[in-house]
Amino acid sequence: MKALVCGYGNPFRTDDGVGHLLAPAVAEMISSLGGEAEVRLEHQLLPEMAEEFGEYDLLVFADARVPGTGSGDGYDIREISPDPALEGLNIHSVGPEWVLALAAAIGGSVPPAVLVSVEGDSFDFGEGLTAACSERMKNALSSFKDRLRTNYLK
Repeated sequence: MKALVCGYGNPFRTDDGVGHLLAPAVAEMISSLGGEAEVRLEHQLLPEMAEEFGEYDLLVFADARVPGTGSGDGYDIREISPDPALEGLNIHSVGPEWVLALAAAIGGSVPPAVLVSVEGDSFDFGEGLTAACSERMKNALSSFKDRLRTNYLK
């Protein structure tokens, strides 16, 4: 299995940078379980990514989310599908579902995709995660490992 793991967010806005730490950890996990993973770290999702998706068997998107927008565990892991709706007013606020829809629209392959989002406590200027976000990231990784073994590494 070949995976693209894309971590996005701003690593200079404390917990908003969790995707930049989570993505390499997910890629290492995939490699340790016999898969192949490429990591891509971005401040935001880019439309040009859409044409690359057909090269992979699995897409994993790693990002931060604001408190109170997901499960009570402080992280959310879910399969996502193409959705052409913009989440905000411009390209700076699109989610992975929009980029998947773009891939489908240009006739590209859209492999299975998973979003791993971790709740942040602070989005202020600064580097490094808060202790709480770091703990939630560890829990998300543990949960994702189980899902990876069960659903994608066969």
